[in-house]
Amino acid sequence: MSALLDGIGVARAARRFAAPQQYLQGPGVLDDVGGVVAEIGGAPIVVIDVDISELFGARIEASLAAAELRAQVIPVTGPVTRGVIADTLTRVSAGQGDVVVGIGGGKAIDIAKGVAEAVGRPMVSVPTVASNDGPTASVFALYDEFGRLSELGRLPANPAAVVVDTEVIAKAPIRFLVSGIGDALAKKYEAHSCARGRGVTTQGTRPLIIGEVVADGCSRILLRDSEAAVRDALAHQVTPELEAVVEAVILLSGIGYENGGLSIAHCMTRGLQVGRGSSAHLHGYHVAYGLLVHLALEDDPEVDRDEIRSFLRALGLPTSLADLDMGEPSNAEIEALAVAAASAPHVANTWVDASVPSIIAAIEQVEKEAAIDGD
Repeated sequence: MSALLDGIGVARAARRFAAPQQYLQGPGVLDDVGGVVAEIGGAPIVVIDVDISELFGARIEASLAAAELRAQVIPVTGPVTRGVIADTLTRVSAGQGDVVVGIGGGKAIDIAKGVAEAVGRPMVSVPTVASNDGPTASVFALYDEFGRLSELGRLPANPAAVVVDTEVIAKAPIRFLVSGIGDALAKKYEAHSCARGRGVTTQGTRPLIIGEVVADGCSRILLRDSEAAVRDALAHQVTPELEAVVEAVILLSGIGYENGGLSIAHCMTRGLQVGRGSSAHLHGYHVAYGLLVHLALEDDPEVDRDEIRSFLRALGLPTSLADLDMGEPSNAEIEALAVAAASAPHVANTWVDASVPSIIAAIEQVEKEAAIDGD
């Protein structure tokens, strides 16, 4: 076997499948968290977002108690940094830690992943928003003190379970669901780019067919049901359309990207997460704009870019840098975005030239098309 391994410890000729071991979704399943966790361990470390603790803490603790778990609940806040993870670890009581449970948004879940990585235990994700597919993934993002992505952590395996209460999701601020749709929609086009080019997944292997197939299905569900799902969520109603979109955003998108790969749409987030104005927006808003740059760069005649822009506008996702509060970007700002994108590890996951000049030209094309749409 060792003769097959390359520098990242994975056989490039082999392909690896990644997915959570168990996925539970539906209205009211927050009350089932204790039972799910009890199948994995008896002394969980529960890392929970402070605000979510205030809203649902008593309900969660009742579920844990009903399952006779010896749980320690640790409320957390703040950015996902190595320092915050280390501070969280100092709060863990002796005898705790045969499973780590992350409850809340992306930050709380990623802090929980960092704790799980440190203690070497399985992890359970309980997202309270559908803002991205992070709850299903083994990878988690770490940032520096300036809010810039500094590294990607990785668990030895994907979460042992993911529990998604759609009643909770429906009551969350709508921008989170819209962000999740923006993030998930890109996965079809990124998986296709990876497969058509010489791309590799975040696991370091060539993509599996299932990645592109699932990402394509994810896109079709989003294009079909997103507007109804957003309308239903605004009314705090759990409907079949909302269930479908939540599953697409969290589960299908996650399987699509881990097994299909990321590309230019996600490369663009490197600059947008720290850009003037754009830094205030959620990840999925960055990815949605990045998708338009991705499509302009590849200029695939089989892709209807007008349809994609129309879909993004209907949901309130950005189709220009002005929509991301960058106003009228300077040439220097556009170049900075392109330089950041070209430095991302996924930039090679395409079949076209993704140099800084090419990305600048793609950004300028997106801005031109947005201006035409606005006339």
